[in-house]
Parts: sequence; structure tokens; C-alpha cells
Amino acid sequence: MKKRLFLPLFLLFSLLLPLFASCVPGADPDGTQALTDAATAAERDAVTFPAGTEAPDATGAPETTSAETTGAPKTTEAATEPETEPATEPATEPATEPATEPATEPATEPATEPPVTTAAETEDPSAIVALSPSFLPSLSYMSNPYSSITNIGDPYILYTGGTYYMYATSGMKCWRSTNLKNWAPIGRVYDYTKCAFGQEKFWAPECHEYQGKFYLVFSAANKSTGRHSIGIAVADTPEGPFTDLLPEGAPLFSPGYSVIDASLFFDDDGKCYLVYSKDCSSNWVNGKKTSQSCAIELTSDLKATVGDPVVLSTPTEAWEKKSGNTLWNEGPCILKHNGIYYLMFSANYYATNYYCVGYATATSVLGPYTKPKNNPILQGSGATTSGSGHNNFFLSPDGTEIYTVYHTQVNPQSPSGNRMPNIDRLVFGEDGLLYVNGPSAWNQPVPSGVSGYYKLTEGVSAAVPGKDAAKATLLTDGLTGQDGLALGKTDAVTLTLDEPTRIAVLWLYPGQDAARAPKSVTVLINGKYLFENAAVPATEGAPLALPLLSLPAGVLTETAEITLTPKDGKTDASLAEIVLQYTK
Repeated sequence: MKKRLFLPLFLLFSLLLPLFASCVPGADPDGTQALTDAATAAERDAVTFPAGTEAPDATGAPETTSAETTGAPKTTEAATEPETEPATEPATEPATEPATEPATEPATEPATEPPVTTAAETEDPSAIVALSPSFLPSLSYMSNPYSSITNIGDPYILYTGGTYYMYATSGMKCWRSTNLKNWAPIGRVYDYTKCAFGQEKFWAPECHEYQGKFYLVFSAANKSTGRHSIGIAVADTPEGPFTDLLPEGAPLFSPGYSVIDASLFFDDDGKCYLVYSKDCSSNWVNGKKTSQSCAIELTSDLKATVGDPVVLSTPTEAWEKKSGNTLWNEGPCILKHNGIYYLMFSANYYATNYYCVGYATATSVLGPYTKPKNNPILQGSGATTSGSGHNNFFLSPDGTEIYTVYHTQVNPQSPSGNRMPNIDRLVFGEDGLLYVNGPSAWNQPVPSGVSGYYKLTEGVSAAVPGKDAAKATLLTDGLTGQDGLALGKTDAVTLTLDEPTRIAVLWLYPGQDAARAPKSVTVLINGKYLFENAAVPATEGAPLALPLLSLPAGVLTETAEITLTPKDGKTDASLAEIVLQYTK
């Protein structure tokens, strides 16, 4: 019985012995497993993966770094940081058998190990990578007009402490915003029911920061005469509450005729001026009711006037005489630039499409003023915008840009007292003339410095082979409302940046001729990253906003090559302005 059991047990042991041997860690008696692993690795490395992807790692999971997902070449860690501990190499290079390693990878000299390459690394570095635009960053732009605020007029914006405050003819109400995109109502900042001299029609409030205080100027119908007088109130914050500055709530200026639309101008020499409109309700010039822009000096404490008022402008030009027998120059304000005083004002009746903004210039704050030939500088089309007027100005947070705020009609084709605020950029041309990039009725880039978005205005040049170099510079002069540079299908605008920059949005403005606006735009960044055939908005005059945040992480813009696709049946297209919006 024992002999019968012994033979089967012996045979069973002989059969199981190889299986036990194969279970011993690291055991590979004949080397076939190592050869198989090496062949598998070589086969995996030889696989070519589609552009924009990366070879999977040993577990089969794809790499997910941002550079790899966009198709950018990747340098593996083994190539840039050679292993200093060969004993931890994979099983194909067992640390316990260094003699079996390939001669080209000696275990004792890891520094001489050649870089491990993947399919992505062997791609042509000059190959074009097609990208799709990312979503437009929500805080990079503002909407024009701001239709959430209606039934207002005569808007004014103050920027202080990182916040914008907007005041308007609206019952002395105020709104605040940090991004010019969303406005939060504050409510009434001055209780006009307690105004000593005014009884009704509180119009066009403006708030100015001066000597650590905030001063609110406005006009109101005088209780004793019914004519408008100008009042002034003071507060410690722009949100009020404002209280009358003068004893017993007396008006600041009440000359015996109606005065409205008060504004303050602080000159470089420390003098302050009250700028206002002599209202047509009680002012006649050459037999016609006429509103005129005027100014008078104030004392440094803003409590009294000095000297006599001076008329700065009166309606004299054809564009100012569109409203019959009543003429207007109203809503004045003064901006000083390079030693020149720019008086802006509105002409014609406010509830018509003829209402517009013009300007005059002088070398002295009290004139005489001359009206340039490019007037008016802001007027609605009558279709999408109407009644564009009563403007004022404010600076961008970084001080590099000037913007104007004004009102337009809520219903452009049915003008009334229902108006809403608008914001567009003011630009001084090289000719010294003043221009407005508007009125616009579309999204615009926020002023430079708002919400961390800045405009690249220096260190960038534009060139178009075969075109006049001077004309190419017009593409970066800040003016959007011009004819634009005509570009054929094969013409390309090349932007060159002095310093590599993280461009967030590329804004491209078509020329004024809607028929020659491009159908689409193609942009090549750094000669490698391609945004192809981005459609231009159908709205006349609206810019194309091309977000560039889908560029691979760490890629900064050095050059941008821009080509236009003309509309069907056209041989060329026009481009008026290029705006580069970047983040730091």
C-alpha cells in the first residue's frame, strides 16, 4: 500500500516543482520573461499617437498635463532628470543583475543614459497646432448699453477706492460697481425732500472727491422763483448721506436766471470752477431760446463764486441747430489734456436722435473756445442707438485710458425721458482732435486695470507686407471708428510684442463700412498655434473678441499673424483696430 502511494506522490511533486519555481519573486530561470517585457516595452514605445494626445503610461492611463492635452511637445522626467538610483529601475533592468543591462545604459553611469522619448516628443516642433477659442472671460468685458438701469438721465461716474459710483437724474440715487459690468443700487444718497432751496426737478448730480471729502453738485427748481439754481452738499463717503454745505441750505449759485447741469473742474494751479448750462427756459439769443455753456470760478472751500460768469459756448454750427427755434448747448464738462482745455457739451433736444455730443478747445479754462471740424463726436444712428448725450468722463484704474459715460434712449425709435447709461472710450488722436469710440451697442473690453485685465498699448507693433507702414500703425492707435485698413485674402497683419505676454483676449474691430467687414478671421500665435476662421459678429461695427486662454499652459504670446476672409463676393475686408487685453 505504501509503494502504491509513493509513485503517484512522486509524479505529482515533479509536476508542481516548476510551478513553485515560477512563483518565487524575481525568478526567471531562462530569461524569457525579461525578453518578453522588453519586447512589450519596445512595441509600446514604437506606437504613434495622434497629435494632441500622449502615449499611455505602463498602466495604460493617459498623461493629463495641460501641455500634453493641447499637443505641445513634452519632455519626460527621465530625459531631464536622469535617475540617480538605478536599483529602482523597472523590472526590465533588475538592480540585482546589472551585468544584464544593455551596454548603452550602464548602471554605474546613469548620467550617460540617453533621454527616453515618446511619440509626442518626436513630433515636428514646427507643426501647426489647431486650437479652439476658450470662453470669453466674463469679467474681461462690459455690456453697452447697460439696460438694467433705465428711467435715468445725465449719468456721471466717480472712481475712488477701487470702486465706481454712478449718479444720475433719478431722484438723487446712486449705484456702485467694481467691474463696470454689474451695478448694485445704493439708493438715495441725498434727501432732496430736506433741501432748503429746492422743491422739485433735482437734475444731473455729480460727485467729486476733493480735499478728503465728497461734494455733490446738482440743480433744482428754486422754491422762491421756480427757476433752477445750483446746490452743493458734502459727505465723508461717496455713498453719503450728503448734507447741505452752505448754512441754512442756501444754493451755491442762483444768478436770477435758470442754471442747470452743474459740473466742477479742478485746474492744475489749484483753482476750481463751476461749469454749468444757462438754461434756454430763461435765456434768449438772437430771438431764440438758447442754452449756453458757461463757467465761473469758485473759492477753494467751494462755498462761493469769484468774479463774473463767462459764456464758453453757444450753438453756432449746423449740427447744433437741428431742433427748430430752440437751441441747446447743455451738460458741459471740461477735460484738460496736454495743456489744452476740452469743453464737451450736448446739442439739440434730448428726446430726439439729433441729441449729440460736441466739443470745443481753448488754451485757457475760460476760453475763448473753438469748435473743431470733426464735430459732433457722439451721435446715435437712430436704429440701434438714439439720443446719445449729456456725457462726462472718468479714468481707467491704471490711468492709461479715458472713458465717457452718457445716456441713450431705451427705445431708440421712440425717444422719451426713458434713458439708460452707456460707456465708451475717449481717444485723443495724434492730430490733437478728440474722438469717441461710439456710440456702441455691443460688448466692449473693460477699461485697463478693471478686474485684473489690462490693455497692451506700448511695446507692440503692427506690420503688413506690401502696405504703407504708417497705415499699419493705425491698427493700434486706439481709434475704432475709422475706415480701416483694406486687406486682401493673402494679406496678413503681423503683431510683434517686445516682451512675451499672456494675452487673454484679442479684440478685432472691423472698419466703418459694414459691406467690407470680414466674414471671418484666422489668427496664428507664435507661428504655431492656430485659431482658424473665427466668425465675425453680424452686428454692424461689433468687434470680434477672440479668447486666447486655450493656449497651452505657460505659452506667452510673442507674435500674432492675422488674416481676414472677405465676405462672399468681396476681394478684400477692412480692419480698423486691434486691442490686446492681457493679465499679469
